[in-house]
Amino acid sequence: GPYCRGAEPAAPLLVTNASAMTVLFNSSSHRSGRGVLLSYATSEHPGEAGHAGTSPWGQHPSDPHMPRGAPRSVYCPAGCKDVAGDIWGNARQGYRDTSALCKAAVHAGVIADERGGQVALARRKGITLYEAAVANGLRSKRGSLSEKRLVFHRGSALTDPVPAACSDVLDVVAFTASSSWLEEDTLGQRRDWAAAQAALGTPGHSWAAAPGAETAWLQLDLGARRNITAGIVTKGSSEGHNYYVTSYSVSSSRDGRNWRGYRGISGQEDKLFEGNSDGEQEVSNALIPAVVARYVR
Repeated sequence: GPYCRGAEPAAPLLVTNASAMTVLFNSSSHRSGRGVLLSYATSEHPGEAGHAGTSPWGQHPSDPHMPRGAPRSVYCPAGCKDVAGDIWGNARQGYRDTSALCKAAVHAGVIADERGGQVALARRKGITLYEAAVANGLRSKRGSLSEKRLVFHRGSALTDPVPAACSDVLDVVAFTASSSWLEEDTLGQRRDWAAAQAALGTPGHSWAAAPGAETAWLQLDLGARRNITAGIVTKGSSEGHNYYVTSYSVSSSRDGRNWRGYRGISGQEDKLFEGNSDGEQEVSNALIPAVVARYVR
């Protein structure tokens, strides 16, 4: 039935045992405001409410007097990667406040889309321009100024000071690879696309496997066992060739001898990460759960 401002609906609470639900919202010709806010809770997470809709900062049903700038915790279900709605921005700078909240949380890498989970976030002052980014199988948009922005924090605790975009880049002691390409141009000049060129941000060409290599791998030695909490950033090479890796899997080792494939949340088979679609843009993929290892392939 109709839901009008100031009027209680005939059925204020709808309960379902289904794992998915579609709500069709039709507005009248006279419209104002930001859209509709839908609140829901699941029996698997009693007391925790999630949100869907175009305005993620409406009043929380269990805490209607929460200050606008206060941090809060929201539960996001699985499957938010495929919901309708756009996102603007990235994990490092934050997201435009009109972004689909839980979809932005997947993009930021604070939850895995396969399982969902608790999200800690705060609303901060907006910025002039939000840069687009590709992360965790989602592409955000480039957006203009907004009054407020969403900033996600890793972990469910609101006091957790670690932002989604970890600023500590792990040092790599050595890069090795299954093979490398020794390019020879028409003038007979050679150029080695060696593993040493694989570090992100290295000027010039990158690493490339030998032509025809079917099981190519790149190995990173971190020098000691490290807790890899954020994830992996990949970029192709536009140096003379538009080369890039479209997908990859990850394996890790603590001693360099015994290797374990990364299976992510599902645990059934090795996870295949979505890589790049050109040689220019960086692509981020979160490791949820984190990995403790010295060597990563």
